[in-house]
Amino acid sequence: MKVKIERIPYARLRNDEFPVVYGQTIGICGRYDMNGLHLGKSYGELLTFRPTLESLTVYLRKNEKLALAGKIDVERDALIGAVNRVVKGYENIDLPELAQHFDLLNALLEKHRSRTIASDSRAAETKRLQTLENEVKADAAVQGAFAAFGLTPVVARLFAANREYDELFLQYLAETSEEPQINVRQLRQECTKALTQFFDAVQYSAYEHEELDYMPLIHQLVKLNQYYNRQLNARLTRRKNGKKTDEEPAIPPMESEN
Repeated sequence: MKVKIERIPYARLRNDEFPVVYGQTIGICGRYDMNGLHLGKSYGELLTFRPTLESLTVYLRKNEKLALAGKIDVERDALIGAVNRVVKGYENIDLPELAQHFDLLNALLEKHRSRTIASDSRAAETKRLQTLENEVKADAAVQGAFAAFGLTPVVARLFAANREYDELFLQYLAETSEEPQINVRQLRQECTKALTQFFDAVQYSAYEHEELDYMPLIHQLVKLNQYYNRQLNARLTRRKNGKKTDEEPAIPPMESEN
């Protein structure tokens, strides 16, 4: 019989979602006699990706530290920007009790070219903020000036975020330096091709071998693909409505049928 299996636009899956969808697909197929259904070859080719995709899951989990470091990098950029704006805002305020604080902080920020810190490379930014922190810690007058402008908590968080970024990035390097790098894009392209060929094979075999019952397998595969398509379409709608979907948790796996 002729059947048409709804497909997933795999390119729309995030890197942490792709191995899950793949794993659920082969998990469904593993419940059936693929050789008896004349699907042994295409299913076998699909299975060859399992070890690499399992490695990809571990690889991406370790890269979560890099992603978190990226978020902290955005935070420290915002914090140094706030410091620059607040201090600059006092430039034309003629209050003698604040003038000395402005002169002190303005000279400090000019010395460190603070307005260029956020646009520097991440490694350079880390070193420059470390140098700035050391100087601030060594100068009580500078600390008092930041307090006078209400910047003490902002500066404290800036330097703490910089230390957190440095620690996370060093941990990431230590964990990945001795591991083979995975070409995620190439892996996904090749596995997507194998998935497409497998679903084509299922459709063809169901048509070619009408004496065999393919419907239980097809029903589960269609149900899986429809689930992820609904999730992906809902995400696309949220994105069109202005939601920051990149920050959302991954699509949860479809619950397995008993």
